[in-house]
Amino acid sequence: MELMIDTWNVLHQTGILPPESAGIGIRGLVSLINSSRWADEKITFVCDGTPSDNYANGPNYQTIFTGSARIADDEIIDRVASSSSSREIIVVTSDREIIRSIKTKGAQHISSTEFLQILVDDNRAPKKKHVHRPSGLSSKLAKEWKQEFGIDDETLQDLQNTPAPVIKSDTTHQPEKVAPPKKKKEQNIKPDESMLPKELLEEARRLLEG
Repeated sequence: MELMIDTWNVLHQTGILPPESAGIGIRGLVSLINSSRWADEKITFVCDGTPSDNYANGPNYQTIFTGSARIADDEIIDRVASSSSSREIIVVTSDREIIRSIKTKGAQHISSTEFLQILVDDNRAPKKKHVHRPSGLSSKLAKEWKQEFGIDDETLQDLQNTPAPVIKSDTTHQPEKVAPPKKKKEQNIKPDESMLPKELLEEARRLLEG
């Protein structure tokens, strides 16, 4: 997602930021965003006027000053209209004209007051505990693994701190000895003992004598 911020509209909201964050400027806004749910998103600050020292540019940030002949409202509207992925843009503003225009292009919207309140809430929320992850398991796979089995970070931490059970071998139980199979008794035949029936032998002798 990309956040396109109507910068002065956001910074001129009152009664939301705590006293210590009043008048924070763009760089202060960046600091709040870095500790919020939008920390990894692409951020575009659109500002009226000419460049000043109060700006933020970096891998995830860019600041656009519209100059003296153009206002930020028109810049935001034109950028959303010309974007090939307008549905992936969230415009932060409370300006009604901007809101009406960007919604016709499929862009999303969040008001300046709601945006600031979310930043404040996210910065006040307790930080998540660090969870040890086995080496060789990527962040993506770890996330998919946790979602698949319904395991949260607290459960993983408890499992990590739980010692493995000790399995003792039972020396009192000895496996039963199995007797080897008995060999089949071989039939011993004496050399002078014939295997033919006696009656058959007598009949054979009579035939030979006849």
